[in-house]
Amino acid sequence: MTTAFILITAILILGGVIATVGDRIGTRVGKKRLSLFNLRPKKTAVLVTILTGIGISASTLASLFLVDEGLRKGVFELEDIQRDLRLKREQLEGTTSNLEITKMS
Repeated sequence: MTTAFILITAILILGGVIATVGDRIGTRVGKKRLSLFNLRPKKTAVLVTILTGIGISASTLASLFLVDEGLRKGVFELEDIQRDLRLKREQLEGTTSNLEITKMS
């Protein structure tokens, strides 16, 4: 349980730091009237802010995937897990019906 609180706290702090840095960079880009990819300065500042948001999301997901193996398996192997669960349920139903038939005999 303590690990979860530490992870949540780290993610919140990391997100806040990245958001603050992105906001500062976006503000400086806007004030200096810089442009990237031939965009207007205002659009460049918006692009920097968007990239910062992507950075926050990516760092959060990376942190979660690095720490929690169950989450990694759940996200990347979900279809396999669901297929296996469906197969096991069918086997259980077949075994249960065989058991009931055997009891009646």
